[in-house]
Amino acid sequence: MSTPDAPSRGGHRARGGPAALLFATMFPQTALSMLSLAPPVMAGAVARDYGLPTEIAGAYSGLVYAFVLLGNLAAAPLIQRFGPLRLSFACVAGGALGLALFGVAGVPGLLAGAVLIGLCYGPLTPASSQAMAHQAGSPSFVLIVSIRQTSVPLGGVLAGFVVPPLLPRLGWGETCVALAVGSLAAALVFAAASPLVRAERPAGGSFRGRRILDPLRLIFHRPALLRLALASAIFGATQLVLSAFLVVYLVGSVGHDLVTAGVLLSASQIAGILGRPAWGYVADRTQASRRVLVGLSLCMAGSCLFAAALAAVGPSPLSMLAAVVFGATATGWNGVFLAEIMGAVAPAEVGAATSGGLLFTYGGIVVGPALFGALAHAAGFPAAFAVLALCTLGAAVLVGAGSGPRRAAG
Repeated sequence: MSTPDAPSRGGHRARGGPAALLFATMFPQTALSMLSLAPPVMAGAVARDYGLPTEIAGAYSGLVYAFVLLGNLAAAPLIQRFGPLRLSFACVAGGALGLALFGVAGVPGLLAGAVLIGLCYGPLTPASSQAMAHQAGSPSFVLIVSIRQTSVPLGGVLAGFVVPPLLPRLGWGETCVALAVGSLAAALVFAAASPLVRAERPAGGSFRGRRILDPLRLIFHRPALLRLALASAIFGATQLVLSAFLVVYLVGSVGHDLVTAGVLLSASQIAGILGRPAWGYVADRTQASRRVLVGLSLCMAGSCLFAAALAAVGPSPLSMLAAVVFGATATGWNGVFLAEIMGAVAPAEVGAATSGGLLFTYGGIVVGPALFGALAHAAGFPAAFAVLALCTLGAAVLVGAGSGPRRAAG
């Protein structure tokens, strides 16, 4: 049911109904997800031009998410000053500029582009969570959040389908520019056309250094949320390993061609798109979100071992099965996790709590892919996937320990 447009400390009650709000929060994350995942898809071409190993994709992901972490840390005051939706669309513009720099400005552009993409990606999830905070408590809340989070793998689908065909026609630098220009144009059109963005009334206020660490304090003061946040570090690392290394692994170790590997990456992301609302639906129906997360952790461990076995099998239909199962689990956990965080705090604290939980998620993303890439370079991809399987088993223990977070009054 639509509600009048009015500013709210707990969320964005804007005209247009839940569908319009879902679109306004999903588009920026979809666009920036595509922009951030395009470089790993073209990692082979970039590495050849600069004489680097293809495992450099892990270093790229680590650099991006180091700055995602910083952008996420600054999200709460930015949301208050500019409003969650306006901030989100501005981040798309910044990320488009970052990908353009990545493609045309040489080695300094590679670094500057990764930094800018990361900084602009950081505030998106806390901003969209704050915009939807007033829906906490709905019987389908986990499903709603999970649907919103399909925007992240949807960006991976776009990257997997669009980048490989463009590379031989345009080259990787021109492909970056084309994606940047298209994303910027779409963001400007959608932001101008959206009544939610036009009518948003930011709370305003100044930036205060004390507020920067408030999200982290919030998580540390609630042990159940802290355990979830620590587990999310492993989940995040596993998800980014899938996104950053699947194409490189399938081409270099399994023996698939680039276009096929791109299709398999897209298949994994489609599985994540379908998995997120599916797991959200299960969590809503069973009222057992943490058990769902434990089950996903165990499935991730099995998926890692399945992926490790592909190198011995070579190109086969099993690669599609592995990509789908891996994607449905390693890319499907986010909505259930975020709904657990959002449902445990008062509506006005949702943006800060989401930011605090994601600090751990992004910390794992920063460290995980780089460590995975180093291990894959030293011992091979199968060994790296086996170690990752052990880590996801540890996440299952963290999620299953103790009682879940209590919903805060508010």
